[in-house]
Amino acid sequence: MKYKTKPRYTTSKSELKYKTWRKNVFELNKGKHGLNKHYTCMKCKLKRKTTRILHAHHIKSWDKFPQDRYDRDNGVVMCKKCHYKFHKKYQFEALEKPELLNEYLKDK
Repeated sequence: MKYKTKPRYTTSKSELKYKTWRKNVFELNKGKHGLNKHYTCMKCKLKRKTTRILHAHHIKSWDKFPQDRYDRDNGVVMCKKCHYKFHKKYQFEALEKPELLNEYLKDK
């Protein structure tokens, strides 16, 4: 199953906006949940000093909610494993229903 059918950015300006959004999501996560030392997966609470195995996930879909694409509050940090599990569980239903992410994060 492939989710990304087109690149997130087509111009250098949109690439910069996306990378800035991603950086802001990680910094917000680090400040709120990592106590300024670590980045933290919001599902399994895995802590890391780097973002190498962590993803910035859009709460509201990139395609369905273009007005929220670059809002740092529209992002959550998850490790690769939890991120893939989320998409496997909800598949394309998550694109229409952002509230499914809260359900997933609360589910133990």
